[in-house]
Amino acid sequence: MMTTIYKLGKTLLFAALLSITTSCGDFLEEKSQDLFIPKTVQDYKEFVAGEMLNLGQSNGVVLAEYLDILTDDVNERVKPRRKDAQDSREWMWGYYAWQTEPEVDFNNTFRQDNLWEVAYHRILTANIILSRLSEMTGEQVKKNDLEAEVRFIRAWSYFMLVNVYAKPYENVTQAGTTIAVPINTATSVENRQLRRASLAEVYALIEDDLIQAVRLFSETGIKKTIYRPNLNTSLLLLSRVALYMKQYQKAADWATQLIENGSVSLFDLSKQPNKSTLRFFDEENTEVLFTFGARSAYNLYKYVSASANEKGCYAVDPTLYAMFKNDDRRKYAFFTSVPLGGIKPFKFYQNSSKNMYPGVFHLSEAYLNRAEAYVELGQVDKAVSDLNAVRRNRIAGYTDVTITDRDAAMTAVRTERRMELCFEGLRWFDLRRWGCPELKHTYSANNGTSPAIEYKLEQGDARYTLPIPRRERNLNFRIME
Repeated sequence: MMTTIYKLGKTLLFAALLSITTSCGDFLEEKSQDLFIPKTVQDYKEFVAGEMLNLGQSNGVVLAEYLDILTDDVNERVKPRRKDAQDSREWMWGYYAWQTEPEVDFNNTFRQDNLWEVAYHRILTANIILSRLSEMTGEQVKKNDLEAEVRFIRAWSYFMLVNVYAKPYENVTQAGTTIAVPINTATSVENRQLRRASLAEVYALIEDDLIQAVRLFSETGIKKTIYRPNLNTSLLLLSRVALYMKQYQKAADWATQLIENGSVSLFDLSKQPNKSTLRFFDEENTEVLFTFGARSAYNLYKYVSASANEKGCYAVDPTLYAMFKNDDRRKYAFFTSVPLGGIKPFKFYQNSSKNMYPGVFHLSEAYLNRAEAYVELGQVDKAVSDLNAVRRNRIAGYTDVTITDRDAAMTAVRTERRMELCFEGLRWFDLRRWGCPELKHTYSANNGTSPAIEYKLEQGDARYTLPIPRRERNLNFRIME
């Protein structure tokens, strides 16, 4: 029998867990000013905000900024004369250098990867809420809306887990035999072993949750803000999931549902002034579908600082930056130059990104998902049409291009994905599903004398799959093959 009453503090989770796991019949009759047990749909909506979309420190890890450090979009800057300055490269060195233990930085300091823990916390929270739908009070339509939000967040959490800690999806046969991450079906905290499910099983759960979310959001018809999961976000993630599973017709169909439902259109960045100070993640950007995260937890602009005041730092790779010509307004909405330094990512910058959080789902990805799917389906003309639609809203004075060759179209689409979606954590996932190409990073000594070290990620390298965080591996009784 559980008799301890945990205080609420900043979270409702303990109350929910206790109300589920306790065997005391009169437990809920106990009174405490510190204990709040959700009962109504509105209570659980607040529960979702606090535990699954919380604005606290832990939420930022779902952005997993290290994903961008792993890619070819980042390079280094070294200023040996700054002898007493910091070298911020050291913090993310384990990821930049594709180490087998990336949580260990250049100075052998352990920097915990929290993505696994936070994602499974959200999954457990989702399971709890779904198990209590029939018991909570409130209108059915609001229960359906709550269920849709929770299913989206659970699917999104598994999507992040399977694309970071499991091998990329290649085909149905490979997915059925490839071990991925555990599926947790528990509705309470349990001390038990979790079997790692196959890639196919995890993707099937993701797809099912998202399809149900789309159905429920569609049926409720409740108007949603960009600060809560919604129908458009679910359609976008479904198109992404189908693309990653190489289900190209499904990817195109889900993207089309989003593009053609009339609720949102591409933001015309091309009409912004040259060298505008507008951040792409900003309330003016009307194509944003969903924004999430915490300003206080967002560190990408610290990791890729491009600073001339440090003896070592990371900056935007010159090859990527050179892709944006002067009439491409993304050049100024995506990046900023540092005085006497290099280029840093600037899609989001705290209070300058008005009424926006650092994580964003936006409409242009749907066009690019569909364009890639169309190329794979041999419908090059449709792919180029989507490509032109994105560029027309990004480049001043843009003239539509014509591409008839399938390989050339695919190259154009992949290039546009790299440009449009840079520093949103998606480039690493794209590289994985495009065959894990060879990558190289240079790490120069900050003393100005020692030779630079070249780190190489080989074609198809196993390090394209990150290790399960050390903390979880040390608790290996929880994760079985």
